[in-house]
Amino acid sequence: MAPAGFGKTHLIAEATALSDGRQLILTHTYAGVNALRRKFRSMGVNDHQFHVDTIASWALRLCLSYKDTSGWVIETPADNDQWNALYAAFGDLLDHEFVRRIIRASYVGLYVDEYQDCSVSQHAIIMKISRDLPCRVLGDPLQGIFDFEGQQPVNWARDVEASFVQIGQLHVPHRWVQAGANQLGEWLRYVRLNLENGNAIDLRRRLPHGVRYIAANPVPQDLQRTQGNTCRYFSCGPEQTVIAIHKGSQEFKAKCHRLSQSLSGRYSSIEEVEGRDMFLFFRRLNDAASNSSRLREIIAFARKCMTHVNANLPAATIRGEEVIIRATTRNPEVAKIANEYLGNPSSASLAVLLKEIKSLDQTKVTRADLLNRVLGVLQKHSMHPELSRDEAAEKYQREFRFKGRPVSHLRQIGTTLLVKGLEYDHAIVLDATTLSRKELYVALTRGARTVTIISSNPILNSRT
Repeated sequence: MAPAGFGKTHLIAEATALSDGRQLILTHTYAGVNALRRKFRSMGVNDHQFHVDTIASWALRLCLSYKDTSGWVIETPADNDQWNALYAAFGDLLDHEFVRRIIRASYVGLYVDEYQDCSVSQHAIIMKISRDLPCRVLGDPLQGIFDFEGQQPVNWARDVEASFVQIGQLHVPHRWVQAGANQLGEWLRYVRLNLENGNAIDLRRRLPHGVRYIAANPVPQDLQRTQGNTCRYFSCGPEQTVIAIHKGSQEFKAKCHRLSQSLSGRYSSIEEVEGRDMFLFFRRLNDAASNSSRLREIIAFARKCMTHVNANLPAATIRGEEVIIRATTRNPEVAKIANEYLGNPSSASLAVLLKEIKSLDQTKVTRADLLNRVLGVLQKHSMHPELSRDEAAEKYQREFRFKGRPVSHLRQIGTTLLVKGLEYDHAIVLDATTLSRKELYVALTRGARTVTIISSNPILNSRT
């Protein structure tokens, strides 16, 4: 049992470093994969002692490696029905003795992180692997926030405690101790106890150093203004990280992007790992009937990722037309590159155009994650012309899943689902009244130094 920030990642790395063989370490998100790899590097764990992956990617890779036996050929499962079918196929694959021998020859043990995020089908897979490898699981039922959309989540008491012997519980809030924020760490311990017992959190009580409550008017425009001003004027050290956190539903994912736009690039909005908007852009590009309509799609995509795009491009470029460049032409270099794209709509020329728009002094990138992924696909397609652009996108996405998502922007906006497992110096909870009990705990525990809570109600109801 491992509460947030109590040293779970450190414990996994420390135990792996003491291993005589290679450990298989599975988790659920690519943020988690990246966090584990960073911790291993910081502690000097030898690369030969571990393989880190998500359960989904590891299962998919093995099924595709043995297609004839698994019967699985879909390289990118598109929905939960396909993922459930994949897990069923992988479970059957694990019953073949030759696969069990391969696993025993490859690893000496298994760690599963964030076990509360397992689905029942994933739990069944872990139980099969545990026939051949010593299996240790770590997790926290209070952080089980994922919406499985048709995949039944694991029940901690029924599935976890009944299947594994509990060997301990972490008790020291290391994240806050190391940051010199002991009062914040102790307050979060108090908050956790109240949330576990179904009690409300009263923000009117004396809050410890490092916790700030900002009362907000619930009227949407006023609430948005408070959120924007809090983020815009948030003050911290020059190299310190800040995360602003919304609820994890689709509605609030869109709100993250809008808030990032309103802040003119001061904060970058985090994208979903699945890359839906990336694939949507390439699909729209492929479906465009002409080079002119393709250029219009590119400008629309640029507007999605950056501010002030239309105001800094010639009107003809925005319409998808060739520009007659004159002395008065707005940003003539962009117009020239757009003209060249109309004559040669290659991935290389598209990348040059997006980079040129990005380089304008007046434009500010608000969705760097999305823009960089698209540029990554374009680079891959340019380097591998034997691939179609769709194939390049699929290949890039598979590699992205394996590598994990780096945190490259000091100030970010994301939902609870996208930031769970990540650590920042400062956290801003954007609308605390919308969060469920588990989401609230996840949001409050992201900041190691300070937590700022924006709420239209000083009493946070923790019953749901």
